[in-house]
Amino acid sequence: MATATLAIPPPIFSPFLDDQCGKINAKGVSWEGYQRAKLVSAEEVTLLKSLERQPRSQKSALFAQQGSTYAKLYIELLRKLQKVDTVQAVLVGISNMLGEPDTLPLFHNLRSSSDSKSDDPYGPLIKCLSMQDEFVLLESLRIMALLISTDPQPLPTESTTPLLNSLAKLTNSNPSPARDLAIQCLGAILSTRKIRHAVWEHDSLLSGLVKALKSNPTPQLQYWIIVCFWELSYEDEVAKGADKRFNLIPLLTEQAKHAAKEKVTRVIMATLKNLLLIAPEVNVPSMIAAKLLTLVTSLSTRKWSDDDVIEDIGLLKSELKDRLEGLTTYDEYVSEVSSGHLTWSAVHESEDFWKENAERLGTEGGGKTIKQLISLLSGTREPLVLSVGVHDVGKFLQYGGDRARKLVTDNGGKVKAMELMAHDSPDVKYQALITVQRLMSQAWSTPS
Repeated sequence: MATATLAIPPPIFSPFLDDQCGKINAKGVSWEGYQRAKLVSAEEVTLLKSLERQPRSQKSALFAQQGSTYAKLYIELLRKLQKVDTVQAVLVGISNMLGEPDTLPLFHNLRSSSDSKSDDPYGPLIKCLSMQDEFVLLESLRIMALLISTDPQPLPTESTTPLLNSLAKLTNSNPSPARDLAIQCLGAILSTRKIRHAVWEHDSLLSGLVKALKSNPTPQLQYWIIVCFWELSYEDEVAKGADKRFNLIPLLTEQAKHAAKEKVTRVIMATLKNLLLIAPEVNVPSMIAAKLLTLVTSLSTRKWSDDDVIEDIGLLKSELKDRLEGLTTYDEYVSEVSSGHLTWSAVHESEDFWKENAERLGTEGGGKTIKQLISLLSGTREPLVLSVGVHDVGKFLQYGGDRARKLVTDNGGKVKAMELMAHDSPDVKYQALITVQRLMSQAWSTPS
């Protein structure tokens, strides 16, 4: 993994939650009624009433003296209370307390001091995620994100799955303040390595992020989403697999072309830099295919206020330029096929290219590049990749002779081309038809 310290994220921004907290604060709770129902003890009520009587200016002093007691009290209340309005009030109390200096460690310390539950304070907060109340769900997530991102200990395993499931559900929902908050919370907790590994294994959560990034988000939401991918990109497994899994490099390149805010460009460049430095053998071909060098060369001529973005753009430009120098058209084609990101660049329709290189493509490495090309026809649903790929199989057949026909047929290219003749895309269907015609005409012309 790349060595870097991920900074603690800024406070999670939610005007909706802040407004609701103010209303709940103003309403208050009749704790004496809960005491009569034997749901809270007299000692607990005394502590709560004592805190209510304190002016805001004095609460820091109270927490400095009795903070551990209040942290334990709030978590115990969440553990045993069920009524929605009371749980809301307790969550607001926790948020208020966390807004005071030096209170975060008081909640972290509950984990080592607890004699009944090893997952304090997270277990009771996880319980809140299943309550049928939007405020309880979202405020619990916001509190957990703050605690997890600052906790020196990893989140208990039994709490990780329900937390990520809740975030995935919201991230995959329609555009809303709740979705935006979930993505912010995810960005906060991804500062911890254990969470990064767990998120990488959570398909629904990651696909929700990609879906949100493709939905023309606001610059602020775009930034939050890409921050998540930036944090993930510090892990070797992510750097090696993210582009293949999500077409991440062309997606980020496209986002950078139209970024309206410098901070968006900065975090895109930082992510691409990680992908390049951690897994160059996997990601350089995709960067070449996505024309990233052209983009960073253009970006390098702009004025930027942030030194990090200048440095990252410069590094990407220098590294990609060095790797591209000396590459032939053939090398670039092989790199493009290896990346899986096929586009209608000039090489695909160049008769000279296919005349000069069809034989080489069929023999070099046992026809490795052609085999990769055929694999793409089965491994993607992207109409553009399918149309370019099946076209290239046809051009290889046109100029590669009998060896080409055998290589294509033996590796399933004939069957796949015939299947693509029924594709929904007219272009895919047309290119597949041409390729099948070449296969059939060669079959008829081959002596028996």
